[in-house]
Amino acid sequence: MFLLVVIIEVCASLAALWSQAPAFDTLDVWALPLLSVTMLGVQLLLARGVIRFETAISVAFVGACLYLLLALSHQFDPLPAGVRRLSENTYWFAVLYTSIFYIYPPRRAANRALLMLGISTVICGWHLLLTVPPEMQLNLLSATAQFLLSSSVLILIQATFGVQRAQLLASRSAALIDVLTGVANRRAAEERLRELSGKRATYTVVLFDLDHFKQINDRHGHATGDQVLRGVAQLSRDLLPQNSVVARWGGEEFLLILPALGDTQVRKLLNNLRNEIRQQRHGEVVGVTASFGVASAAAGESSDAVVARADEAMYSAKKQGRNDIRLAEWRRNTVN
Repeated sequence: MFLLVVIIEVCASLAALWSQAPAFDTLDVWALPLLSVTMLGVQLLLARGVIRFETAISVAFVGACLYLLLALSHQFDPLPAGVRRLSENTYWFAVLYTSIFYIYPPRRAANRALLMLGISTVICGWHLLLTVPPEMQLNLLSATAQFLLSSSVLILIQATFGVQRAQLLASRSAALIDVLTGVANRRAAEERLRELSGKRATYTVVLFDLDHFKQINDRHGHATGDQVLRGVAQLSRDLLPQNSVVARWGGEEFLLILPALGDTQVRKLLNNLRNEIRQQRHGEVVGVTASFGVASAAAGESSDAVVARADEAMYSAKKQGRNDIRLAEWRRNTVN
């Protein structure tokens, strides 16, 4: 999406400059190339992973705000005789006021939109009172008032929709989070697996089960058992690579959805996780172990088949004495 925005912005800037040639606008001749270079630079940094998507969006938003405010002020000087409306640049304020509520949370978006509206009001009022010739003030007053009033109504509508959208997203997020551990639940993991399978992507699935967990509940109580589950979930989330998913699959079972990893990488990662789990202390409970099953998806393989192979490998680890890591049978490998 961001790449598409960059392409649209660069093409629009080139079209605007082309339409002005050879009499370029004194603002556009430097502001539009600078904005385009900034957007392309941000896209390059985003593609290389130097900055996050949120940072890229914020930089793009600030750049667009500065240009539109400068353009709003610039159109009043010089002002051709007989002008009765504002320039075409004001059309883009509607896009700005709409998109801001998709970029930021509702309250922050409303505050920034109102700030933009306030600055726009000051700019328009300043020019109408001090720079626009008296004989043209009445002509521009109606256009300016409609621009500011329509912006106010648009902000109000978007703020209302923004709150509703945030509530819907919060409800959906709650439906995909395991209440006890705070990681993804089984439904969220299944949705992610279906998405990857639909894209014919390659990935690695790890299914692991805490050994003798029932004994922990029986001896130390369910509160301690819950503490163990939360600790294992948090540890898994901290140790896994980016773009991984940690899900509570059910009871004391967890599912990890990882980028496609080779045997050596899987061995290193899971041995580290296994050792960290064993060193965790939860009140009187220490030395918790787990049995791991690993399966890597082939392109186009159904997610159900991948999980089934990981599940089979995990039960193989349990049968062989637990506290072990087994790869799916078709790979004919065991990780010790």
